[in-house]
Order: sequence, then C-alpha cells, then structure tokens
Amino acid sequence: MNRCLITAERVWDGRAPEPVREGFVRVEGELITAVGRRADLGHDAADDTLHIDLPGATLLPGLINGHAHMALSGSDTPIRDYRREARAGDAALAVRAVRNLRSSVESGVTTVRDLGTVDEVAFPLRAAVADGLVPGSRVLATGRPITVTGGHCHWFSHECDTAAEVRVAVRRQVRDGADWIKLMLSGGNLTPRSNPLRPQYSAEEVRACVEEGDRLGVPVAVHAYDPVSIRRAADAGARTLEHCLFETERGIEYDPATAELMAVRGVAFVPTISGAMHRMRGAAPGTPAPVAARFHKKQVRIREVFRNLLAAGAPVIAGSDAGVPQRRFDGFPADLAALVGEDGIGMTAREALAAATSGAAEHLGIGDAGVLAPGRRADLLAVRGDPLSDISAIVQPIVVLAGGVRVLRPAGA
Repeated sequence: MNRCLITAERVWDGRAPEPVREGFVRVEGELITAVGRRADLGHDAADDTLHIDLPGATLLPGLINGHAHMALSGSDTPIRDYRREARAGDAALAVRAVRNLRSSVESGVTTVRDLGTVDEVAFPLRAAVADGLVPGSRVLATGRPITVTGGHCHWFSHECDTAAEVRVAVRRQVRDGADWIKLMLSGGNLTPRSNPLRPQYSAEEVRACVEEGDRLGVPVAVHAYDPVSIRRAADAGARTLEHCLFETERGIEYDPATAELMAVRGVAFVPTISGAMHRMRGAAPGTPAPVAARFHKKQVRIREVFRNLLAAGAPVIAGSDAGVPQRRFDGFPADLAALVGEDGIGMTAREALAAATSGAAEHLGIGDAGVLAPGRRADLLAVRGDPLSDISAIVQPIVVLAGGVRVLRPAGA
C-alpha cells in the first residue's frame, strides 16, 4: 500500500483520555503521516490513492503481546507437541511459528515479544517477517532462555549453573542477535521436577545476568513466580517480571516492599493470568469439585496481587504467554479483555488497552509503535464498536495494518 486514508467514527491514539470523534489516519508506505479530525481534511483527501471508511468503528494502535512462545502450539499438550516437532527438525518448528504469527497479526497483534524459542527458528523468522517474506506480527526475540541444568524449559534453553556460565550465555545470545535476554529465575509448571515456588538462581547469578545485559545494551526479562525470585530480579534491575505471582508453598504471599521497589525502579510486571481467569468462569465457589474451589480461591488471591501492584504504581505490560496450554495466538484480544473490571484485575478498558499499546511500547523500548502519531510505524487495528467503553469490542477486528501492509481487510473489500 503506497498511500491510504482511513476514516472511522472514533480514532484513539493509544494515550489520550478519549478518542477523537470522526477522525482519520493517513498512511504512506510503512509510516503514519497524519492523524486528526475528518473535518480538517478538506479537499486534500481526494489526493489519497485509497480511502477506507469505517462507520461505527474505532481505529487504534496495533496491539503488542508482551509474552509469547511462537514455536509452542497453545494446545492442551504444547510440550508434547513441541518435542514431536523438534524431533522432525527446525523446519517443523518454523512452520508452527509461521502459523502462530499469522493468526496473531490477523487478530490485531502487530508486535509480539517472544520469550523463548530456539535461536535457529526465532532469529530467521524475525527477519522473514521484517522483510515481508511471511505475514505475521513483528517479533522481538530472546532466542534461547537461560535456565539451570534440568531447569524450567531446559529443552530449548542454555543450561547454566554459575554466574560465569550465565554471563557467557548472555554474550552468546547478544552476539547471535537477541533483542532481549530471558532468565528463568524460578522453576515452572510446564517442566517436571523444576520447582516453580523456589529460585533456581542465587542473587549473584541474577546480578551477573542483568549486569552483562546492561553492559551490552540488552534488557532482561525474568520468569519469576515466588516472592524471593521476584525480589531478586527487582533488586538486580531486571526490566520486566513475567508472571509475578508471589506464590509460595503456603499460598500467595504478596510483599508491599517489593511492589514499592518495582514502582520506584520502573520494573514492569506481565500478568499472564488471563488463561486462568477464563477458566475461573467455569470454576466458581460452590462447584462440586474441591479442586475447582481451591483453584478459584488461589486465583482470587492472585488477582489481588495484581491489583495491589497496580495500586502501588508498578508498570504493567499485557502479555498472554501465547503457546502454553490453551493460550492461542489469536486469543490475545480476549485475554486483554479478561484483565478489565471486577472479574479481571480491576483495570479500566483504557488502562488495559494502554498496557497493550502505548504503555507496552514504552516499557519494551519500542519507539516506533504503540501510538498513532506522524512518523510512527503504521501498525493499526480497527474494531467494530468502542473498546474504550466496552472492552469486548477488541475481539472484533475488521482492518489490520502491520507496517502499512493490510493483513486483514474490511469484509467485502
């Protein structure tokens, strides 16, 4: 698309308290060149080679999914799927990733931060999307994460057991092109015999990872479930904390002092809880299964953790953990909607949308996206209705542009 004018009933730039009514966005090539009110266009609108008018729709920045694994299937058994496909070779994993990135962008997600995929798939596929060879969400990639021997996701990670080995792994990932470093600080539920409620790394080893990343100009994302891991990551200066549940063997143990530290240092948390919240709607208190009741009680406490983090001023980035069980790549808009209101973590629709647009871009260091403004990358999403007043509208995409290229067209176009 060379030059395009898109008009809509509402245009929200990703930051403003309210959308512009009867607005427009002009795109030339891969960039936005103008944003404003339709009434201010005058006769200049006739010069555009293509005009897309979207009555009743809202135009907003393309969404940013801050936590994904593009080579995982999102089925009930993603690790079994991964191991089978990995035995077939990197090409099989790449096919899975291509499918995931395409379904992601068609749902309105124009950027994903991939936090764990083998380098041989992650980096070539990132380049293929950037070069326009395959349609998909733009990728920020860590490549291989860093974990301990036998630790969380060890099957596609660097296994490192000392601070020196961690530093070497950081250097290798940066050498090979990583945008971010991913550190598995605690164990994880997908990895048998790794303990998600205890740290895998000492404070010294965590500092080694962050210091080496800082030296090389690459930020660190830390997988952390338990309070000790979360505190170690915040103390070390990690850029983002993934999951951030404050979970222990005794239950959820939120630490206000750690939340205050995160707020002061600008350490963002990524609440990959939407899948659990979807399941909670079928596991309410009083159901016959005691496991369902326990699950509900735990998730209520976790929602309180995230509400407390928000109240403390800790930054938030929306991320779904796409690829893990029952977390499909085209499900991110619904996952985003699940964060809103009393059934979510208490966010307003605008707060949730900002966490997936302007706020996500700011905290992930994406300077060219997340906001509709001249000079920014033309990542745009149009949805039916007004997601700022009814967040459920975010699941109804009608037009998606990724870098100025239409990947989803209006019906009948």
